[in-house]
Amino acid sequence: MITDSKKTLEMLFDFISNFTKIISDFSEAEKLKTLEFYVLLYLGLKGPQKMSDLASHFSTTKSNITNIIDSLEEKKYVKRIRNNKDRRIITIALDKKGKEVFNETLKNFELMFNDFISKVSKDDFEVISKGFYKIIEIYNNSSGDE
Repeated sequence: MITDSKKTLEMLFDFISNFTKIISDFSEAEKLKTLEFYVLLYLGLKGPQKMSDLASHFSTTKSNITNIIDSLEEKKYVKRIRNNKDRRIITIALDKKGKEVFNETLKNFELMFNDFISKVSKDDFEVISKGFYKIIEIYNNSSGDE
Protein backbone atom coordinates (compact mmCIF):
# COMPACT_ATOMS: atom_id res chain seq x y z
CA MET A 1 0.00 0.00 0.00
CA ILE A 2 1.32 3.42 -0.94
CA THR A 3 1.36 5.88 1.95
CA ASP A 4 3.90 8.36 0.62
CA SER A 5 1.98 11.57 -0.17
CA LYS A 6 4.39 12.74 -2.87
CA LYS A 7 4.22 9.38 -4.68
CA THR A 8 0.42 9.37 -4.40
CA LEU A 9 0.24 12.91 -5.77
CA GLU A 10 2.51 11.89 -8.64
CA MET A 11 0.29 8.90 -9.45
CA LEU A 12 -2.86 11.05 -9.37
CA PHE A 13 -1.21 13.74 -11.47
CA ASP A 14 -0.08 11.18 -14.07
CA PHE A 15 -3.55 9.62 -14.11
CA ILE A 16 -5.34 12.96 -14.57
CA SER A 17 -2.83 14.21 -17.15
CA ASN A 18 -3.09 11.05 -19.23
CA PHE A 19 -6.85 10.92 -18.84
CA THR A 20 -7.17 14.53 -20.03
CA LYS A 21 -4.93 13.87 -23.04
CA ILE A 22 -6.96 10.84 -24.08
CA ILE A 23 -10.44 12.28 -23.72
CA SER A 24 -9.53 15.65 -25.22
CA ASP A 25 -7.90 14.10 -28.29
CA PHE A 26 -10.15 16.08 -30.58
CA SER A 27 -9.09 19.09 -32.62
CA GLU A 28 -11.55 21.51 -31.00
CA ALA A 29 -10.86 20.33 -27.45
CA GLU A 30 -7.11 20.59 -28.01
CA LYS A 31 -7.54 24.34 -28.63
CA LEU A 32 -8.79 24.86 -25.08
CA LYS A 33 -6.73 25.68 -22.01
CA THR A 34 -7.00 22.99 -19.34
CA LEU A 35 -9.34 24.94 -17.05
CA GLU A 36 -11.49 25.97 -20.03
CA PHE A 37 -11.78 22.28 -20.94
CA TYR A 38 -12.71 21.34 -17.36
CA VAL A 39 -15.38 24.07 -17.24
CA LEU A 40 -16.77 22.82 -20.55
CA LEU A 41 -16.85 19.24 -19.20
CA TYR A 42 -18.48 20.39 -15.97
CA LEU A 43 -21.23 22.23 -17.86
CA GLY A 44 -21.76 19.19 -20.09
CA LEU A 45 -22.05 16.86 -17.12
CA LYS A 46 -23.91 19.07 -14.64
CA GLY A 47 -25.90 21.36 -16.93
CA PRO A 48 -26.12 25.17 -16.91
CA GLN A 49 -24.52 26.84 -13.89
CA LYS A 50 -24.40 30.26 -12.27
CA MET A 51 -21.05 32.06 -12.45
CA SER A 52 -20.72 32.04 -8.65
CA ASP A 53 -21.27 28.26 -8.56
CA LEU A 54 -18.58 27.73 -11.20
CA ALA A 55 -16.14 29.92 -9.27
CA SER A 56 -16.91 28.00 -6.09
CA HIS A 57 -16.61 24.57 -7.71
CA PHE A 58 -13.25 25.38 -9.32
CA SER A 59 -12.00 27.18 -6.19
CA THR A 60 -11.24 30.35 -8.08
CA THR A 61 -12.27 33.98 -7.93
CA LYS A 62 -15.34 35.31 -9.67
CA SER A 63 -13.09 37.54 -11.80
CA ASN A 64 -11.02 34.54 -12.91
CA ILE A 65 -14.08 32.47 -13.83
CA THR A 66 -15.43 35.53 -15.67
CA ASN A 67 -12.24 35.64 -17.75
CA ILE A 68 -12.54 31.92 -18.51
CA ILE A 69 -16.20 32.26 -19.49
CA ASP A 70 -15.41 35.35 -21.58
CA SER A 71 -12.82 33.33 -23.48
CA LEU A 72 -15.15 30.35 -23.96
CA GLU A 73 -17.97 32.64 -25.06
CA GLU A 74 -15.73 34.45 -27.53
CA LYS A 75 -14.82 31.06 -29.02
CA LYS A 76 -18.56 30.19 -29.13
CA TYR A 77 -18.36 27.24 -26.71
CA VAL A 78 -20.70 28.70 -24.09
CA LYS A 79 -23.43 31.29 -23.84
CA ARG A 80 -24.71 33.50 -21.05
CA ILE A 81 -28.41 33.25 -20.28
CA ARG A 82 -30.05 36.02 -18.26
CA ASN A 83 -32.86 35.05 -15.92
CA ASN A 84 -36.16 36.58 -17.07
CA LYS A 85 -37.32 37.28 -13.50
CA ASP A 86 -34.01 38.63 -12.18
CA ARG A 87 -31.70 39.96 -14.91
CA ARG A 88 -28.79 40.04 -12.43
CA ILE A 89 -28.70 36.23 -12.44
CA ILE A 90 -26.62 34.90 -15.31
CA THR A 91 -26.46 31.21 -16.09
CA ILE A 92 -23.73 29.71 -18.26
CA ALA A 93 -24.69 26.95 -20.68
CA LEU A 94 -22.95 25.10 -23.47
CA ASP A 95 -23.52 26.56 -26.91
CA LYS A 96 -23.76 24.33 -30.02
CA LYS A 97 -19.97 24.19 -30.47
CA GLY A 98 -19.49 23.41 -26.76
CA LYS A 99 -22.04 20.60 -26.97
CA GLU A 100 -20.16 19.16 -29.97
CA VAL A 101 -16.87 19.17 -28.04
CA PHE A 102 -18.55 17.63 -24.99
CA ASN A 103 -20.20 14.89 -27.08
CA GLU A 104 -16.92 14.11 -28.85
CA THR A 105 -15.16 13.98 -25.47
CA LEU A 106 -17.84 11.64 -24.15
CA LYS A 107 -17.39 9.42 -27.21
CA ASN A 108 -13.60 9.35 -26.65
CA PHE A 109 -14.15 8.51 -22.98
CA GLU A 110 -16.49 5.65 -23.91
CA LEU A 111 -13.84 4.22 -26.25
CA MET A 112 -11.19 4.49 -23.51
CA PHE A 113 -13.56 3.05 -20.89
CA ASN A 114 -14.55 0.10 -23.07
CA ASP A 115 -10.87 -0.60 -23.81
CA PHE A 116 -10.11 -0.48 -20.07
CA ILE A 117 -13.04 -2.80 -19.24
CA SER A 118 -11.79 -5.32 -21.79
CA LYS A 119 -8.37 -5.41 -20.08
CA VAL A 120 -9.34 -5.66 -16.42
CA SER A 121 -11.04 -8.49 -14.55
CA LYS A 122 -14.50 -8.03 -13.11
CA ASP A 123 -13.10 -8.36 -9.57
CA ASP A 124 -10.37 -5.77 -10.20
CA PHE A 125 -12.90 -3.40 -11.73
CA GLU A 126 -15.11 -3.76 -8.66
CA VAL A 127 -12.16 -2.93 -6.37
CA ILE A 128 -11.23 0.09 -8.50
CA SER A 129 -14.85 1.31 -8.62
CA LYS A 130 -15.27 0.96 -4.86
CA GLY A 131 -12.01 2.84 -4.36
CA PHE A 132 -13.13 5.76 -6.54
CA TYR A 133 -16.52 5.91 -4.82
CA LYS A 134 -14.82 5.85 -1.41
CA ILE A 135 -12.52 8.72 -2.38
CA ILE A 136 -15.52 10.73 -3.59
CA GLU A 137 -17.49 9.92 -0.43
CA ILE A 138 -14.64 10.96 1.86
CA TYR A 139 -13.99 14.14 -0.13
CA ASN A 140 -17.68 15.11 -0.24
CA ASN A 141 -18.10 14.50 3.48
CA SER A 142 -14.96 16.41 4.46
CA SER A 143 -15.30 19.35 2.06
CA GLY A 144 -18.03 20.89 4.23
CA ASP A 145 -15.86 20.64 7.37
CA GLU A 146 -13.66 23.60 6.51
